[in-house]
Amino acid sequence: MEFQWHDIFAELWRTGLLYVLAFVVFRLMGKRSVSHMAPFDIAVVIIIGEAVAIGIEETTKSIFLPIVSIVTLGLLQFVLTWVNIKWRTLEQVSQGVATVLIDKGKIKHQNMQREHLSQSDLMISLREQGIDRIEDVETARLEPTGKVSVLPKTTALPVTAGEIGLPGGETLVHYLDRKFEEMRRGGG
Repeated sequence: MEFQWHDIFAELWRTGLLYVLAFVVFRLMGKRSVSHMAPFDIAVVIIIGEAVAIGIEETTKSIFLPIVSIVTLGLLQFVLTWVNIKWRTLEQVSQGVATVLIDKGKIKHQNMQREHLSQSDLMISLREQGIDRIEDVETARLEPTGKVSVLPKTTALPVTAGEIGLPGGETLVHYLDRKFEEMRRGGG
């Protein structure tokens, strides 16, 4: 096969055009990070990526077809997002609803099984949020994004500086260090 400069430039043009189009469509879809996307949102991103890849790889076919696919998917996703904002019921159908995993310190085993979530996975999510004991959780929910949100019981919340009357901005550690140093120097 003979090296052709016009083939290189044509491929650069196709790739650049599809890149810019994908960039614009993704920006129009919103600023949610992948960790905050519902599974369907991630699927749309993957499908758009595949349409871009096909448009780049299939140099013998018109670039118009991948462009139509990318724009159509972007518009459908934009419309679905707009409709979800307007009608909460449709959002629950298209995005899903949160599932209660822990209620008043008790694991909801049936919900855990339905969501295919093990107790060790749940404990990892709790520890990531600074909670070691299930009994310290008022409510834990598996959100449609796959993230576990946790509301600790008020008895398990840490004491704040304001609650114990510490001077503004001083942490308990700094306060105790300062008091210990005062005591060590005899300042009581």
